[in-house]
Amino acid sequence: MDKLARLFIRRLRHLARREARRTALRNGLLECKIVDVDGHLLCCYSPAFDTTRLTGDPVRDGLWFRRNFGGGLIAPKEASKPGSGPGGDGGGVVTMEVIDMTSVSPLLAFPRKRRGAIAQDAVLGNGIGRRAYAVRLVDRAAAPPLVSHVVAALVLARAVRSSGWSLREIVHTLIHVTPVITLHAPLDGFEREGVRLLEKSRLVPGGPFAIIDADHMFDDNHFDVHEGEVRKRLVAFSGAGVHRVTGNALRRRMISALSRDLPILAIAEKRSDIPSLLRISADLSLETGKLDRRFVADLIEALYPDTAIESVPLPSDSDARWLSLEDLVLAFRPGRHVRDALHVLATLIERNRSDFEEGDGEEGGGSEKTKGSGSKPSTASTEKSSASDEKPKASDSDSNGRLKNKPSGAEVIQPELLATTGGTGDRSPMTVETLAGYGRAKDWALDLKADLDDYRASILTWSEMSTKLLLSGPPGTGKTTFARALCNSLQVPLVVTSVSTWLQGGHLNDVIDKMAKTFAEARAMAPAILFIDEIDGIGKRQPAEREHADYWNAMVNKALELLDGAVKSEGLIIVGATNRPNDIDEAIKRSGRLETHIEIPKPDVPTLAEILAHHLGDDVTALIGEPVSGVGSETDDGFSLKKIVADHLREEAESERKDVDR
Repeated sequence: MDKLARLFIRRLRHLARREARRTALRNGLLECKIVDVDGHLLCCYSPAFDTTRLTGDPVRDGLWFRRNFGGGLIAPKEASKPGSGPGGDGGGVVTMEVIDMTSVSPLLAFPRKRRGAIAQDAVLGNGIGRRAYAVRLVDRAAAPPLVSHVVAALVLARAVRSSGWSLREIVHTLIHVTPVITLHAPLDGFEREGVRLLEKSRLVPGGPFAIIDADHMFDDNHFDVHEGEVRKRLVAFSGAGVHRVTGNALRRRMISALSRDLPILAIAEKRSDIPSLLRISADLSLETGKLDRRFVADLIEALYPDTAIESVPLPSDSDARWLSLEDLVLAFRPGRHVRDALHVLATLIERNRSDFEEGDGEEGGGSEKTKGSGSKPSTASTEKSSASDEKPKASDSDSNGRLKNKPSGAEVIQPELLATTGGTGDRSPMTVETLAGYGRAKDWALDLKADLDDYRASILTWSEMSTKLLLSGPPGTGKTTFARALCNSLQVPLVVTSVSTWLQGGHLNDVIDKMAKTFAEARAMAPAILFIDEIDGIGKRQPAEREHADYWNAMVNKALELLDGAVKSEGLIIVGATNRPNDIDEAIKRSGRLETHIEIPKPDVPTLAEILAHHLGDDVTALIGEPVSGVGSETDDGFSLKKIVADHLREEAESERKDVDR
């Protein structure tokens, strides 16, 4: 382990010991006194428990301490703000709190006079300082740093070392500048563990941070949620989510964060996931490579300091590249012997390799680039996902060039010309204004028409308009009809596609390519309407352990990327249609995406009458004028038409009931 990695590990251990001392102080196991040493405020700890039973044997005394006072190291509910404790960033004293000490031995409760008598006995029989020795028992009983934190810290140390910056320069940048930092490591699980390290530990100056996910920022009001947060805030652009915020939207979010003196971090497992604007603006760019034998050795040295590295069977560099950070956390658990951990690690390596080879065999050959990515496909479809993830863009062609210039399969419908006032000839085309039974959807469309006129007159910006709609309802309620009518009302082209059209490619990179090209084709005709039918076919993101989860999660993430960003999709009106709104990922329906959700119910009898009147035109008078048999004396024209519609609905209901009975 090099000097920098050793420094980071020592820092994590020091933080664990400091937290244990603060918890013991809150629970009454320790006392502290603030002293001034050359202008620096230091906290001098001393035991508040009976130390007469200490023998000077660390093992024996450690067992005695944990048995009697272990409950006093369980952190109580915070009574003061983070950073206000002794030695903390605030430099104050922790506010004492009354807690339940039933888990602590009665040895703690003895008269204050007795404490003073014990304190005078400052040296144990073997010359060890009693007070310092008792405090060190608290340190030894502290919980060790989390394995995930140790792994992330080692990756961070490697990135710092490869950057060429000195640690002093990096610390100065973090403290005295509002930094923009990019951090890239091609390791599965690094994004999650890296953000968790910043959120849960004080390893980085200013931490632990309150993480603000930039993917969920849509306006400046988002920061109001974090105004009461005591910890320093940090805006994080994580992984593929960075691509969901591009262009001017990315610029605005960066400016909003920096104007509030908030640091920005872009952390990604793929270099292509960090946009050029973040790279250009970065004060510090850190990058590291894949796992190797040396990394595993450093991890063993950090977790098992008494183990001789030469005596354990370490994986080779080529084997270690099959591992992810999650694999290391699974293998190296507290209390597990190092040889058992390495055995699990070897099994995971073989499993990852065999899973890849099985998927590779079904695909008929794989690239060495994909093999080194650390991906662990479990099926042929997830292998396709890993292969496509290595490409910087979904529209890139494969090695055979079969995706190049391939159309998306979307249909383009031009608007019909509206009849001029006083004109003659054919009937006017179907427009939103003539639709019946659409309720809120019709109101939304008419508002959009007015806003579009203001947008063309430069009165409104595109981001101020409601341009994304999710229509739901039973089959046959006219969701596609609404899109065609909207096309005519707005006099803009209509691009019609469906999720089933996208899925015809089968391979994940083909599907992603079709999705991206559909949006690109629609943007090329802006202002235009993009109508996506059967949008529930995208599905929901699945847990990682589910079969084919990589495939469907990649589809959902791509859909989020394409739907996001008002500036990126300027001029593009998006209407999604579904019969099953509950089967759509909730993130697709959040603000900034298909945020307006309107349900179209089955039409009632008056609505059906209006629909018939619209489609029949002049012929409806003949229908109304003819008497309906069985009506009796009730020959009212409106009643006759309603009777026809009601009979049709009754027949349809009886037919459905018979189908159910069968």
